Amino acid sequence: MGGLLTGSAGCADFEGVTSSAAADTVVVAAEFQRDVRPILELRCGIGGCHSKAAHQAGLVLTPDSAYKALVNQPSRTRGGQVLVRPGDANNSWMVIAIGDDAARRLGLARMPLGSGPLTPNQIQTIVNWVNRGAPND
Repeated sequence: MGGLLTGSAGCADFEGVTSSAAADTVVVAAEFQRDVRPILELRCGIGGCHSKAAHQAGLVLTPDSAYKALVNQPSRTRGGQVLVRPGDANNSWMVIAIGDDAARRLGLARMPLGSGPLTPNQIQTIVNWVNRGAPND
């Protein structure tokens, strides 16, 4: 997410960007391609901190790379943390980084950096996907 783990003030602001796929509704049985990828793409990847050009923290969240970049991948900025632990949103660093609990982020800024946070519905959709086992569906 805009610097998912670290960031810079130069990241684009996509706060108001939505699409039908990234609508502000909770998706209970969230799927990666249909529900999660569009949120990441629009808020973090396209022209943002995690584009191919910027790749903050070595993380690229574009359609062709987001899944492999996140699931079971170690955090480059928070040692010992995994970005997405399938079935365990509570201990997935990406979920912690986009969440509102500053203490859990251990002093790091909330992602996406440089724009407003994801909506509670977008966050819950991501949490639901991770807790489903983070399938590449």
